[in-house]
Amino acid sequence: MEINAIGILGSNSTGAGAAELFVRNGFQVRLYDDFKDSLAVALAKISWSLAQAGREELFGNIEGIQDLAKFSGADIVIEAASKPEEERRLVFNKLAKHLDQNCLVAARCAVRPLASAVENTELPQGRVLGLHFVKPVRTCQLAELVRTDKTGDGHMEAAAAMLRRIGKTPVMVKDNPGQIVERLARPFMLAALRLLESGKGYPHEIDAAFREVSGAAAGPFEAMDSAGLDSDHSASEYVYEALGRPERLKPSPVQQRLVQYGQLGRKSTIGFYIYEEGRIVGENPILPNLVKYLGLKKTAKEEIFGELMRPVVEEVKLLASEIMASEYDIETAAKLAFGWPRGPFAYSREMGGLMQKKKVSEFDNLETF
Repeated sequence: MEINAIGILGSNSTGAGAAELFVRNGFQVRLYDDFKDSLAVALAKISWSLAQAGREELFGNIEGIQDLAKFSGADIVIEAASKPEEERRLVFNKLAKHLDQNCLVAARCAVRPLASAVENTELPQGRVLGLHFVKPVRTCQLAELVRTDKTGDGHMEAAAAMLRRIGKTPVMVKDNPGQIVERLARPFMLAALRLLESGKGYPHEIDAAFREVSGAAAGPFEAMDSAGLDSDHSASEYVYEALGRPERLKPSPVQQRLVQYGQLGRKSTIGFYIYEEGRIVGENPILPNLVKYLGLKKTAKEEIFGELMRPVVEEVKLLASEIMASEYDIETAAKLAFGWPRGPFAYSREMGGLMQKKKVSEFDNLETF
């Protein structure tokens, strides 16, 4: 099948960003939201963006709707809004009554498995798949496509072709907690927090060391602030519980405290860093109250890189064996999602010497100071 008519559930940043991409690439789009004002704001942003690009004529290809029945005729309906599981099921059951017999449903699928989102719903299971637009939606090339045991091969190929038409690189993933991107983000972010808690640098030092050695565009604390510390901590808690509470993925109390204080990163103007007009202008002054040995030990940039990447490489091997994902798909997902010039396997091959575990002497134990 060929997908041309798109329905999108939710006019949040994900929904509006995806809607604009589809419109710009020749699709017909209907954008749904429960809240009239939110829908109006999203459409106004899209209209402005198209006009700035000299493509205002494309705005006729998008329609804002508040009636699920108007999804009739869509080739695919994409869930963009983030809602609690029970609320999602209610919406899915209402939506199922208005779907054409060949319409696909792409459930929002980043941290929670697809199966848990669509079980006990009236959606046509063979035409259901998961879709994760990695943020920022307008610029990140990666989209994860998730399948269940019942999803048809032809439906996955049709969705992948749709994503390629809007400039995305689709990576197909077997359903699991965190899929590829969020699963690998957990050990990376947690390793950075452990470095912080063990006194091996301030956030800016750890970020700078990782950027310099890896060639990446951003360090872990910059990435956490950009994603939102509340979202990142919530993902850590869910994956930790879903995988049986492994010690290696135990959430950080430092991140939890910042979330409790409402210091959520760039969106709240303070997280690990302070932001002004979207730029970093300082480091959070309460960090010394949360981290006992903050910045006490000067640590080589190569050691910081090794401490950050080693847990990712270990996790990537576990993930590949669990979901039978190819090295190519995992490397592609990591590079595009995190802005790394190499994937974890390539870093392991080319810079494996930096990832050897260092023996901890009594001198290195901060508690003996």
